[in-house]
Amino acid sequence: MKRKVIVIILGLMLLTPSCDYVKSHNPFTKKAREAEALRLQQEAARLADSIRVANENIAREMERQAELARIAEQEALELEKYHVIVGSFLTPEYATAWLNHCNQLGFTSKVVEMDGGRWSLISVGSYDNIHDAWNALDRIQETAGGEAWVFKKE
Repeated sequence: MKRKVIVIILGLMLLTPSCDYVKSHNPFTKKAREAEALRLQQEAARLADSIRVANENIAREMERQAELARIAEQEALELEKYHVIVGSFLTPEYATAWLNHCNQLGFTSKVVEMDGGRWSLISVGSYDNIHDAWNALDRIQETAGGEAWVFKKE
């Protein structure tokens, strides 16, 4: 009887598939692989979405900073209503050339657009009140070696 039991056990062992076969055809393992693949796919989507949101936030912040800089520049120009002008030009190239010349003379010059006009005015001094502008006018005329006048930016 023991012999028959041993033969049956040996026969079952020979007829039973190997561990690799069970692993490859195990329904639970296939579902686990699919679940892991789905989890990895979802994680990749989350990561891509996080990167997109971060890039959008950075772009929004850069736009906000640029707008704040523009507003600050505009407010500074509004505070400096009076400009000592040393040249006015219709041609932008001439205005740029004269601006460079004034910078070489030691002025901190800038181009001021005339409101509603086509003229580009070269300012070598900006002031918040007319008294300071008139006081600087004589000194600037001597240094610039030409005519200069005070312009009020509206």
